[in-house]
Amino acid sequence: MSKKLFTEYPEQDERQYYDRLVALAKERMDNLFKNAERALRDTHAKTHGSVKATLDIFDIDEDAIKSELGKRASLTAAQLSAISIKQGLLAKPKQYPVWLRFANGRTKVEKDYVSDTRSMAVKIIGVEGERLTQSHESKTQDIIVQNAEIFFIKTIRDYYGFFSAVVESEQAALKWLLLHPLQFLALNTITAPAPQSLLTERYWSGSASALGLNPDFDASQTGVVPVEYPAVVKYAFTPVSAEPPHNRIPFQSRPGIPTFPLSDRAKALGLDKNQPDNYYREELIQSLAKPDAQYCWDFGIQFQTSPDMSIDDPTIVWKESESPFFTVGRLTVKHQFIDSQKQNNFSENLQFYPWNGLAVHRPVGALNRIRSLVYPVVAEYRHNKPGQAYQEPTGDETF
Repeated sequence: MSKKLFTEYPEQDERQYYDRLVALAKERMDNLFKNAERALRDTHAKTHGSVKATLDIFDIDEDAIKSELGKRASLTAAQLSAISIKQGLLAKPKQYPVWLRFANGRTKVEKDYVSDTRSMAVKIIGVEGERLTQSHESKTQDIIVQNAEIFFIKTIRDYYGFFSAVVESEQAALKWLLLHPLQFLALNTITAPAPQSLLTERYWSGSASALGLNPDFDASQTGVVPVEYPAVVKYAFTPVSAEPPHNRIPFQSRPGIPTFPLSDRAKALGLDKNQPDNYYREELIQSLAKPDAQYCWDFGIQFQTSPDMSIDDPTIVWKESESPFFTVGRLTVKHQFIDSQKQNNFSENLQFYPWNGLAVHRPVGALNRIRSLVYPVVAEYRHNKPGQAYQEPTGDETF
């Protein structure tokens, strides 16, 4: 079957996995935290810190972007005309308060030199508009990004297989990966980099989101039949210098980290394996404590320009040579102190969810359909464990 642009496709019999995944998520949380006083997240468990930021949405030159898009994608004049970039979060120039949560990607708290992805969860506050029914907040837009362009699981069936193995044991998870060498290779590739600072790292959404909905859109049909959107994009936050012309900051590795993947990183760094390694939290605290601290990222959107840039298979890279990111805003972090226990508690309590936000930015693709099932299970478990009611952040919090 030839695939169409801006269209998400169901997997064969995918809905048979939905209830199983919910049950697995509950079992996983019980295995990890049933006897604990407090429950962490089942992935991205180690929080480095929560940081205040601002997001400036620019006055977007929609005509220029659509002109460039028309050169790169096989779109009819009607399709191109139907694309509206200036809507939702991107509707008009505006500055939004933001909370960021920086974390490691693993399912348990590890030393920071251990190979892993690093995530930046972005909660944009004061966003008005019609919301997704799955939203747990009333005026926020969540964007979850990590320092990898892809995810390592190809399909919902594979996700269920890997997740089942993880719930069983670490040995079972390793066995599953060995039996799926391409996905094992993808996992090793995305977890190998060890950035010098999370404040100068580049982050991608990996999964895609709609940019607008068609008049006949029916949410009940997703995961059942192919569903088309006016446009589909991915997000990225690219580190740039704080001063004009805001040149891009290249990747830099944590000092002392060896380049050979199987090296003993603790030994190379001269660290005791029995002692904690909280390099990223300490680096965040020290960097932001400087009075002149200022860090910036260009906020960009990347359009699907070919059906080969899969929406449903997140292991496929959307090459920037085929579809560049268009800068639509800038995220800025300035001097602040982030090391109070009260702020640490606030950070752990924050709930980030790709489906928390505006309907026009609806998450699409297989990975996001899974997230709509699993994330609420984990969030409910976390907040019920200490009996702490969740409160939507306002951006005015002080610690």
